[in-house]
This record gives sequence, structure tokens and C-alpha cells, in this order.
Amino acid sequence: MISEDADTPLDEIFDTVGVAILTIDELGLITSANFAATQLFGYRHDDLLGANVSMLMPEPDQSRHDSYLANYCTTGDRKIIGIGRQVTGLRSDHKTFPMHLSVAEHRRGGQRGFTGIVQDLSALNQAQTDTARFGRILDSAVNEIYVFDSTTLRFTMVNQGALNNLGYSFSEMKTMTPSDIKPYDEKSFAELIEPLKSGELKSLHFDSKHVRKDSSQYDVEISLHLSDAVKPAEFVAVVQDVTEKNRIMDALHRSQKMESVGNLTGGISHDFNNLLTVISGNLELLESKLDNPLQRELLAEAQEAAAMGARLTKRLLAFSRRSKLSPREVDVNALVLGLTDMLRRTLGDNIKLDNKLNPQLWGTTVDISELENAIVNLSLNARDAMPNGGKLTIETDNYTLSGPRIAAEELPLGDYIKISVIDTGSGISTEMQQKIFEPFVTTKSETHGTGLGLSMVFGFCRQSGGDVRLQSSLGVGSNFSIYLPRSQSEAAQSSVTTSSGPMEVSGGTILVVEDEERVRRLTVRRLVALGFNVLEAADGYDALEQFNQRDDIDLVFTDVVMTEGMNGYDLAHAVLSRKPAARVLLTSGYAENMDNSSKLLESGLNLLQKPYTQDELVEALETEFKSG
Repeated sequence: MISEDADTPLDEIFDTVGVAILTIDELGLITSANFAATQLFGYRHDDLLGANVSMLMPEPDQSRHDSYLANYCTTGDRKIIGIGRQVTGLRSDHKTFPMHLSVAEHRRGGQRGFTGIVQDLSALNQAQTDTARFGRILDSAVNEIYVFDSTTLRFTMVNQGALNNLGYSFSEMKTMTPSDIKPYDEKSFAELIEPLKSGELKSLHFDSKHVRKDSSQYDVEISLHLSDAVKPAEFVAVVQDVTEKNRIMDALHRSQKMESVGNLTGGISHDFNNLLTVISGNLELLESKLDNPLQRELLAEAQEAAAMGARLTKRLLAFSRRSKLSPREVDVNALVLGLTDMLRRTLGDNIKLDNKLNPQLWGTTVDISELENAIVNLSLNARDAMPNGGKLTIETDNYTLSGPRIAAEELPLGDYIKISVIDTGSGISTEMQQKIFEPFVTTKSETHGTGLGLSMVFGFCRQSGGDVRLQSSLGVGSNFSIYLPRSQSEAAQSSVTTSSGPMEVSGGTILVVEDEERVRRLTVRRLVALGFNVLEAADGYDALEQFNQRDDIDLVFTDVVMTEGMNGYDLAHAVLSRKPAARVLLTSGYAENMDNSSKLLESGLNLLQKPYTQDELVEALETEFKSG
């Protein structure tokens, strides 16, 4: 635009304006500059007046400016006159900066001139750069970030993390509200955010679920607040997918629960075994004194009930990982093949049994009978899950766990053999899978299952340094996989225990150490009946004192778990320290801390598990006296 002369003192007015204003003549020389211009370009007012305006431009504009201006004055061909545009300015310190320039033509005193209005864009451009950078950061964040209108509740901004998790595009999300991605309706969501809208709360933190485009759901933690930094106000939500975190916490909770139940059942089994020892032992001693057939029949029923109780406590001990195991090197493929014929007969004609065995399977060191029991137990459970027939597959394979561990109950890193028992049965619900290994939990009717079979498998695997895992789908079937540590030695072989025949045990002196008076009294009777001279002690300290005072004690027969002071392992250590050739036989209904006493067991100590029969006692004594 062209300005004519005016009587208004423009220079004084321009100095009060916050933007830079300069005027030049037809030659490009600066005729005026307001205060904002001197501040922007870094020159004194006198340094600007009369100088060529091109000094405020970087190359190549500086060299071209005079020719552009002359061309316009001659031809009227415009480049920037009357056009606002972004250009680059040059300060007195030779630093450049972005600026917006608007140029207008004017006439004053009959002379043609030009007025330039300059705005520094440095802050604006930096803000735009920061905004773009912040946007990229938000989009790259794993967390989901949502902004939605406080009135319509429609999304106005959604980061890429949210789009990736949900499976929607941004164009789809712009038409949606939070209730569209949650498993509850809009009214419920409105009630949820009302405390924020009313000002009662500044922010909300809560757990929820999000629903993907494919209708699948996942767990989320949400932090929500109402921002009044813009008008109208908007809600800002930062959302974290906690599905994996919750899975790990659930696994940890189950592990702790199983450990607690294991401790409880182990303790109960210890006390119950002491009672059964007294019951079954006295019944056994009574048997030889009864001649009446009816009395002997009643006695036999009582003995069978005691035996059933002993089997029950054995299962509880297996679950609590405190049963006595006899680990040895085992060829698992040979063991599975050895069970095949028996399993086929047991499963019936309507279930097909198939073995898929890795011929290069590693060896493992476990209790063979317990492993057999575990495989048979899982196979029978599979049979019961296929009442109308189906297929049962037993697979063996090598498995290497290289990490990372995600929770305390995970297997340690290393090599394992994997034994899978897979059926095509009814499957197990997700809810039941969470507690399937707990004792007394069963999917069968009360008349067809005790709920201890899988608990025994679980306890055996954990006590052997491995684990058992379940994968199951309703209507598809189940896969129970046993993981057992690889042996250090590759020479896997099945061992068969042989006996050299019975050995008569009588004579000699045995020191019985037992804190339960009834159990101690029974043990003394049993040993006296076998012809031994018997000493007794109620605790480890008394026993050690007697042992130190006498030289005729041929065997110390001690309980492992004693309530007062010294336990059986401590006593054995003290006895063997004084007399390395001494005989020590351990007994327990609850082999507590067995793992920590491996050195004693490796040194030749044997353990007789309660409750035991008279024949088992004789066998244990024969072993001790033969070894001496």
C-alpha cells in the first residue's frame, strides 16, 4: 500500500509500538527506525540511519536486494512489496533469526519510500518445534495418552501407543468416546468423572479394562485429570497396559499361596504321622496277642484305616515338598515305554495312546517311583477327561530355559527334560486352572477323586528342582508338562534295588531319642520285642549326655523334628563328631530342612519315614548293622 504525507508525528508513535518498524528510500537507505527495531537487530539508532537496509539481511539476499529494489522502482515488478512473508534477518552479532516481514510503499514530502514491519518469529518457531517434538515423544511412548472434550467426551488427541494397542485409526478415534473402549456404558463413565467436573477431585487413579477393535480386553491403570489450560477444558488420561504385570502378580500370589498351604499341610502331616505311628505300631504289637477271629477282623480293619491315613499323609508330604525322595539316574524314554502296556490296559479301548519320544533325550536324576506315579496320575486324569474316548499323547523332549525369569516361582535358567501328557478331553476352565494344583481341589465328583493327585505331582516336581505347567482350553483338551533338571551325567540308567536276604537283628543297645512320649514308648516296646537293650531320651541334649557317658551304645535312633533345642540333624552331627564310626538312624513324619542336611545324608545317614511297620523297622536296622 502507498501512504501519503501526514501531519501526525509518526516517529513518536512508532517508538511506542512493540514490533520493529523501519523506513527506507528508493535507494534502500534507512530513513527511520523505531526503538523496537534497534533492539531486534542490535544496532544503535544512529548506526541504522543512512545505512543500506541490506545490512540487516544474510546472503544471498544482501547482495541481491539493491537490484530487486531498483527493478521494482523502474518496472513495478514486485517481489515482496505488499506481501507478508517469512524471511531471515541478520543481527549486529551476525546471528540470523526467522522473522515475518510486511513491506508497504509510501510517499512523504513527494518522495517515494517503503515501510517494513518486522516480527521476530524465533519464539514462535521454537514453540512449534517443541510442540512437534513433544508430539513425537508422546507418539513414541508405550503408555496410551488420550485427550477428550469435557462436554462431548469425544477424543481430540490420541497418541500412537493407544492406536497400536487398540487397533483403531485416529480418524476412527475422533468419532469415539472413552465409553467406546471400556466394558461399561456411557452413563457409568459419566458418573465416574463427575467428581473431576465438579472440582471435588483434582485427579482420578483407577484400574479398568480396555476393549480393542477385535473385542479382546486387557488390564489398564488410568490416571485422569481435567485440564483447564485450554478452553473449553479437556480431560487428559495417561493409561498403562498392566496385563503382564497383573499376570506376574497373580503368579506370585499363587506361588505364595501354594507355599503357605504346603507349610500348613507339612505341619499337619508331621503331627498326624506321629499319631499314626502310635496307632499302627500298637495295633501291630497287639496282633500277635489276639486269637479270637472277630477281634482279629476288627484289628485288621483298624490297621487298614491306619494304612489309609498313612497314604494320605504321604500325599500331603509330597505336595508340601517334604517327602523323602530317593533320586537316581533314570532313562525317561525307557520308563515311559515300560508304562505303555499297563496304561493301554488301564485307559481302555476307546482311548488311543501315542508316544512321541525324543531319541536324543537328556538324562535326569529323580525318584523313579515318584516319576512313574506322576505320569500314571496325569494319564488317569486324562482318561477321566475323555469319557467318550479320545487320544492321549505322551511326549518327551529337551528344553533349555535361557531367560529372563519373570517371577520368583519361575524355573531357574538351564537345561531340562520335558514330559508332556496331552489329551483331547473336555479341558479345564481358566478359573479352575488357577488352583488346580492345590490339595483337595478336583474337577471330579466327590466319589471319584480326592483332589490330591495333582498336588502330589506338583510337590514331586518342585522338590526335584523342576515344575509342572498346564495349558488347557475348554472343549479342546489339556497339556500337562513336567520339567525336570538335566543330569550332569549323561549315562542315564534305571536302577533296581536288590536285597541280600533277611538278616536277623537282635542284641545290642539302642538309644531312642523322641520328644513325643507316646511315640517314644511305642518305639521302645518295638525294639525290646526285637531283643534290644533300649535307652531313651526326650530331647537331643539328654541323648548327647547319655551318649558321652556310655561306650556301649550301638545305634542312636533319633527323630528329626524335636520342639526343644537340638534337632535330629544337630544330634547326629554331634554324635558323629565324637565318634565317626557311630551308627545313627533318623526318623521323621515331616522331613524338615532335608535339603539343608544333604551332607549328613551323603555321609551315610538313612531316614525311616513315619509311620513305619515292624518289618520296615527291621529292614532299616538290618541296613544300619550290616553297614557297621
